[in-house]
Amino acid sequence: MSHTMTIVIGIILFALATMLLYGIGLKRKATEEKRLNDMLLNNSARRVLKYLKNHDYVTKDEIGYIINDVKASEFHSKKTAVISDGRIFQDELAGFMLEKGYICEAKIKGRRVYVLPEKNK
Repeated sequence: MSHTMTIVIGIILFALATMLLYGIGLKRKATEEKRLNDMLLNNSARRVLKYLKNHDYVTKDEIGYIINDVKASEFHSKKTAVISDGRIFQDELAGFMLEKGYICEAKIKGRRVYVLPEKNK
């Protein structure tokens, strides 16, 4: 009786562990799009900040050009997100960077441009 009970408990624990791992996998799959979008935003912001370290300012259209071909992927996934047309993503990125305080708006020669905050210069 004791040996049989040990086997039954082992099977139940194995089933519970399998259910838990399957649930975690489903949740990660459901949020994969958002995570890839967040990674694209961060990778693109990094590229724009690198550009701004060597230039005084950047326009929204230039942001679209700079972020062309930015990629994001998770190491365990075959799925890769790529910005093939930066113009589609430039407004979202500019808003993200302004919200996080990575860049500030400025007016130069009547044009709205983006610059690094004074503390980062």
